[in-house]
Amino acid sequence: MTLDPYAHDHTNIEDITWSHLGELLKQAAEIVFKDWRPEIIVGISKGGVIPAVFLSSAFRLDFFPIKLSSRHNEEIVSQEPIWYVYPTEHVRGKKVLIVDDICIAGRTLNMATEELRKLGAKEIRTFTLAVHEDSIRPDYVVLVTDALIIWPWDRDILTSEGKWEINPEYLEEMNTISGFLQSNNSKKLTD
Repeated sequence: MTLDPYAHDHTNIEDITWSHLGELLKQAAEIVFKDWRPEIIVGISKGGVIPAVFLSSAFRLDFFPIKLSSRHNEEIVSQEPIWYVYPTEHVRGKKVLIVDDICIAGRTLNMATEELRKLGAKEIRTFTLAVHEDSIRPDYVVLVTDALIIWPWDRDILTSEGKWEINPEYLEEMNTISGFLQSNNSKKLTD
């Protein structure tokens, strides 16, 4: 199954607050802890870094970031993910949990898993905070929704004029959701 991560419909909007994110992260730690004990946490930058840092702190483990993305400076530059920062040899012989914010087609998780195998990781499992109903599923996930997920770390941007506003990429996507009226809802999102 091949999914285009940039061609999917959302049913509504899930505006995740920092407080709600904290609850999701605690659930994530408990889900993984009940099933498995990683030895290293690898977070896929950018969206996977915050949950990965939380999990590494919760489990008292080392955290290592990697950058694997179709974006550069928030602009889509490639249809396929590009390696910017590779994993290190620290994964050799270790049980590694790869963490990202969302999985749709599984491309970044698959590429990261393949690279960690090459480096000699003993066992690799994957975790994302969210997936859509038709998404490829990681080993662990907390939230299954077809909503447009607005993450708190990139919900707002600082404009060139020095003003905060909701990320225009989110606003553009919101306008494609059936029943969403920007004039009624964008104020709520920007208050």
